[in-house]
Amino acid sequence: MSAHTKRGDTMETIHTRIVSLRKDAGLSQQQLADDLNLSRRAVSLWETGRRAPDLQSALLLADYFHTTLDHLVKGEHG
Repeated sequence: MSAHTKRGDTMETIHTRIVSLRKDAGLSQQQLADDLNLSRRAVSLWETGRRAPDLQSALLLADYFHTTLDHLVKGEHG
């Protein structure tokens, strides 16, 4: 598998995980954005896969949802 394909798979995992975690918590995009002091647009871009969260935002999301960065990014449980 090429690095490009692998990167695409990772992006998909990140965005689908963010959607899943948010919905499981019963939150709207706006509620999540407000709780993390972010814009709703940032959350929307992550969830649609148009952008990936930077490392600081990914760590913030993992902490907020009481999960690990590995789980958020790769779907792996520690």
